[in-house]
Amino acid sequence: MLDMKKLPLALTVVGLGAAASFAEIKINDNFSTSGFVDMSALGMAPDSGDASLGASLDQYEMDFMYKFGFFSARADINSGSGGANTIFTEQAYITAALTTELSLGMGRFLSTSGFEAAEPTGLYQYSVSKLLSGYLGGTYGGYQNGVNIAYATPKFGVYGAIVTDIWAGAAETELLKSPGFELQLSVMPVEGVTAKVTGLFQMYDEDANAAKDNGQDEINAWASYAKGKITAAAEFSYFLNWASANPVQKNDATGMGWLAMFNYKITDKLAATVRYSAVTLDDEISASDDMDSEITLSPSFAVSPNWLALAEVRMELDGTDAQKGVAYAVESTFSF
Repeated sequence: MLDMKKLPLALTVVGLGAAASFAEIKINDNFSTSGFVDMSALGMAPDSGDASLGASLDQYEMDFMYKFGFFSARADINSGSGGANTIFTEQAYITAALTTELSLGMGRFLSTSGFEAAEPTGLYQYSVSKLLSGYLGGTYGGYQNGVNIAYATPKFGVYGAIVTDIWAGAAETELLKSPGFELQLSVMPVEGVTAKVTGLFQMYDEDANAAKDNGQDEINAWASYAKGKITAAAEFSYFLNWASANPVQKNDATGMGWLAMFNYKITDKLAATVRYSAVTLDDEISASDDMDSEITLSPSFAVSPNWLALAEVRMELDGTDAQKGVAYAVESTFSF
């Protein structure tokens, strides 16, 4: 497990980049690595249309961590993500620990918004929620180019970032005409309880995007309880000036998204998760129903400290006819 005591407090409480939930291999005092291999088989039995079943190497990732005094750097290299035979840099950033509580970062890093992790090693089930996979697309901020600053104590944290684009991620490099802003407040009042509120504000260059309003915004809030055998979380997002399918609208639709998740550790090796999530957009002309929702059941088994296997049944409750039905999966994740 990653030794959180060796990281600046601002990084561990607020969280810069993807949270590591796997072992770390120490090469020397300044250099360490970690990573994982994620494989799965995924099937779908839609209410209409043909059933499908596939298997793939979903992701192979190697992470490299460097530390030199008050400065540290991290680079994550991915291969095979989504079944594509490509190698790419997922994130790479430098962090300066100005004090024990205050840190400054720059580069390409993951947004701090949202409860669910970006990597399979941080998820409690195979799939991500409708806040990341619904008809609105990914509503969490993605991997971003920019700068960030974090201040954190064991019970309170503040995080801010200026990035080239909240949702387009590394595909966007223009900053002056279309900057994105992220602000997060975190509280950890008692052991096992965490609550975070994040504001995401993305401006658009109207000259280059005549079909868009001045920007797209989101308020995301979640709280979790993790103690003993129980982990529970609730999340709510409010969408402002969101992209709409209505041809007479610009980015002036509003909507909501929410999540409820409960995980129970039955034994040291066996656990079970249930999750409900949904998104909806105030859009009178849409290719989808007003609501896009699902409920997921997922048992998991820790084969070893580094190897997790799980199964999942996900019931698509709303959405288009092609989306409605039952999806099922088995997954194997080996971390190192």
